[in-house]
Formats: sequence, C-alpha cells, structure tokens
Amino acid sequence: MKVLPTLEGGLRIEVETATDWLVLEQIASDALEDGVENLPTRLSALMDEESEWDEIVVPELEDFFTGQLRMVRDTIHAAQQESTDPAEGMFLIMRAEGGQWYGALNQARLALETHYRFGPGEEVNEVESFPAPKRSAFIRSQFYCALQSVLLEHVLD
Repeated sequence: MKVLPTLEGGLRIEVETATDWLVLEQIASDALEDGVENLPTRLSALMDEESEWDEIVVPELEDFFTGQLRMVRDTIHAAQQESTDPAEGMFLIMRAEGGQWYGALNQARLALETHYRFGPGEEVNEVESFPAPKRSAFIRSQFYCALQSVLLEHVLD
C-alpha cells in the first residue's frame, strides 16, 4: 500500500494487494472489537450524575463515532467496487474527511488496546512471541498509528 499526499491537501491511498484491502476493511471491525457504544458509556463513569452525560452526550457521541466508521467503511467499499482488479485500487482521503478518518483510526486503536492490552512500547522480540491474533492486531494498530501520523502531517491543520 502506498500513501501519498495530494496537491489539494488530502491523501491518495494506492492499494496494491488483497491483504491491503483486508487491513483497511479491519478499521471499522477493529473499532467495534470493544464496541463503539462502550466508549461513551465508559467515559460517562468519569462524570458526575448532574452532568446529564448519559442523556445528552452519550447518544451524540455514539452517533458521531458510528458516523466516522460508516464513512470509512463506505469509502473503502466504494473503492473496491470501482477497482477493475480485486487486488488493487485507489481512493482519496480529502481534507474535509481527514478528521473522520483520524477518529475512526483512533477508535480502532483504542479498542485494540483495550482488548489486547499491548502496553507502552512493546519490544520487537515480545511482539514475535504474541499469539497470532494478538500479533496481527498489534501490527494493524501500528499501521493505524502510522496512517494517523500521515493524516496529521499532510491533511489535518
């Protein structure tokens, strides 16, 4: 996969293999690993009862988080449909969509961290000893982090 900045301030994602598509498809499902609805609810435990967090903020956050994931999933799906080769393709992340992509990637990373408890700064030799599902999740989490960095550098103000 190649991630290239565009002159318009977005990113061009060039998918080169079927595995690239699988990793991109995992963003939304990884975010739901711990349940997108659980994040606002978990945050509400930090608020006092007078804040009306559960009644006002939680539903809005759930809609917001779900919207980010839906936009990312729809963009990836549309790019797959437009591709003439099932193993290759391309799509753009425009400046206006950068925040939604960043948020969806962040949701995925938070959910993976909550589920697998990677911890700060895993050593390469530790990662190699992970069971296959955890190792795969760790690699995806690192990819999501790298993509977030590129979004910050080239797309988000």
